[in-house]
Amino acid sequence: MGVRGWEDVLPEETSSRSDARRNRKRLLDAATHVLRAEPATATMQSIARKAALSQATAYRHFPSVEALVTAYHEDVIASLVEHGERSRKGGKELFEHQALRWVKLQNVHGPVIVRFWSQRGFLERLQAADPMTALSCDAWDRALIGVLTDLALPDTLLNVARFLHSSLFDPREIMDLTKTAGLPDEQVVRRLSDAFYGALAGWAAH
Repeated sequence: MGVRGWEDVLPEETSSRSDARRNRKRLLDAATHVLRAEPATATMQSIARKAALSQATAYRHFPSVEALVTAYHEDVIASLVEHGERSRKGGKELFEHQALRWVKLQNVHGPVIVRFWSQRGFLERLQAADPMTALSCDAWDRALIGVLTDLALPDTLLNVARFLHSSLFDPREIMDLTKTAGLPDEQVVRRLSDAFYGALAGWAAH
């Protein structure tokens, strides 16, 4: 029996896949609301209820709240990757373009993301080829390399740039600046970016 081509897919199969994609999106959208409202007590049951889906359907997509949040985080980072790929900017301009988008994403998604923020340091996750860390590098590396070029620093400092960027642009600290300190998004980007450039230059000098 040969392998079926796309033209052989039955209509009900196409409909089933479409339903699966739609249900997955409904669960991720519901997670935004539920995890922000009850970050310490949210369950798959409460997320499924918000999505107007059965708990069994929710578990078919995600085996746990942790798995759902991982997928949620991946979608957020993937949107940042696309944002950078669409930009024709370069160097510091691209970095700050990405940074502003990242800050704005935290205003919506930060409370969900930080609930299951990794307990491992950035370099450990990088060396372990952690998938989320690799995706984050996809979102930032072109901008980071551009910053190194603008600062007349070698590409060999890319891992240093990654580490410093991860430390300074931690979602928890961004939310602290925007929500606790009340700084506008643009001011957060300006201050953190300047601190990042200074930290890179200082690291390279030693």
